[in-house]
Amino acid sequence: MFINTNIASINSQRNLSNTNLLINKSLEKLSSGKRINSAADDASGLAIVEKMMTQLSGLDSAIQNTQDTSALYKIADGALSQVGSMLGRMEELAVRAGNSTLTADDRAIMQMEMTQLQEQIGSISSNTEYNSIKLLNGNLDIQRNVSQTSGTSGSIRVLAAPGTVQSAANMNFSITTVGSAAVTTGAAASLGGAAAVNQNNTININGADVNVSATDTVDTVISKINSQNSRTGVVAIRDRATNNVSLVTGKLDTDARNVVGAGSAAANGSAIGFLTAGTAATISIGGSSQVWSALGFTGALANYSASGTNAAGTLSGVAMTGQGNTLTMQNAGSKAYGLQVGVDIFNGAQGGYILNSVSAASAINHQSAVGNSADMLFNNSRALNVQTGANYGQNSTFALASFDATGIGGGASAAISSLSGVDISTAAGASSALKVIQKAVSDVSSSRASIGSIMNRLDYTDKTLQVQRENMLSAKSKIMDTDFAAQMTELTKQQLLMNSGIAMLAQANSSSQSVLGLLK
Repeated sequence: MFINTNIASINSQRNLSNTNLLINKSLEKLSSGKRINSAADDASGLAIVEKMMTQLSGLDSAIQNTQDTSALYKIADGALSQVGSMLGRMEELAVRAGNSTLTADDRAIMQMEMTQLQEQIGSISSNTEYNSIKLLNGNLDIQRNVSQTSGTSGSIRVLAAPGTVQSAANMNFSITTVGSAAVTTGAAASLGGAAAVNQNNTININGADVNVSATDTVDTVISKINSQNSRTGVVAIRDRATNNVSLVTGKLDTDARNVVGAGSAAANGSAIGFLTAGTAATISIGGSSQVWSALGFTGALANYSASGTNAAGTLSGVAMTGQGNTLTMQNAGSKAYGLQVGVDIFNGAQGGYILNSVSAASAINHQSAVGNSADMLFNNSRALNVQTGANYGQNSTFALASFDATGIGGGASAAISSLSGVDISTAAGASSALKVIQKAVSDVSSSRASIGSIMNRLDYTDKTLQVQRENMLSAKSKIMDTDFAAQMTELTKQQLLMNSGIAMLAQANSSSQSVLGLLK
């Protein structure tokens, strides 16, 4: 037996000290609500939780970003809805001004209102903003510059530069194939001058019927074919020198006269319409073989079926995908991914043009040719960049085009370049104005549809981010938070051990007194 060293007491003290430490840890976890209060509690768990905390902070900001951007687009959409309403009124004015019951003074008054509407559209474009950011004046669009290096100036044009287009300089665009229309030509027509077809019958082109009377001449039949142009997409012409009749895919349009009138070297006839190029441009004929024979189509009718070809081109050596006269960059590796370029353009209107009273070869004219090229530059630094995630690279880029009167309605008319050029002070002007106004309506509607799809995307992004945040908080809780039920059980256990330890320490301390019995 020993007095100086009481091993039982020391053992009791050690166990009591450990119990006290465990009680303190339980109290700390219960009072803080956290399972990990220092790195010593769970080093790896703390490292994981710290990364989660930064992710959660980023997700909170990303959610706010998507909600702010959605609010921005709501403002843009609201402004464009008003532009759409004004375009509706402009169409009413153009339709009314085209009526011959009005005088020049009447149309002049209507043009005054038209001018005010054009200016108000410009005002909306200039003044619509979110947080002092101008939305519809082109500031958020992909900035582009096209410098045509060969060919007819203006015949190569950027039609669309979506948010997928990145900043790039010195990109050379080159035409490798000009899109062609479908063309089919008969032998010399058997009838000339005022000779009648002598057939009461029906022919059809691309599924549209044309009724022919026995007294119709070849020119009358051609006129009837052309009267169905909106249904067939086909223009009929007759070479006065050879008497050959040809069919060409295209659209009859009085604006086409502006092509020849603007310095074209074409010596024969005047332009009567624009070509429709591409593999979708087809010709199939049927019906009375006798009528077709009188027009010079003496062979089997199926042999006169024809289709056009798409334009082709490259951008910085990368092939673009052609559809008609529109070329699209579909190579995702290109900085110009999604870019659309139009060729064969005159004053914003696409397509070569068709002359009348000449051979098919002479009738078909293009604004573009193989080898025509242009240098292009793009800058997306002003496009709307939305950080939609907590990590680097988790962002989306969106572009908003300009919507002033000079930026919409283009491409509808070879006579009027945009909505700003609409003038209904004459009946002819009112007729041309309708095409441009309706194209402007289409421009605004398609842009609103695009804005709506972006808003839906942002809404889904917002919901996804909130689900991610919820699940990450749940994961963090499992690592970081105190399980109160388990911890209370542990505290009760340690408190019992504490009471037991104190009692045993008292027993160990008193056990040394038994040594005194040996000294009696």
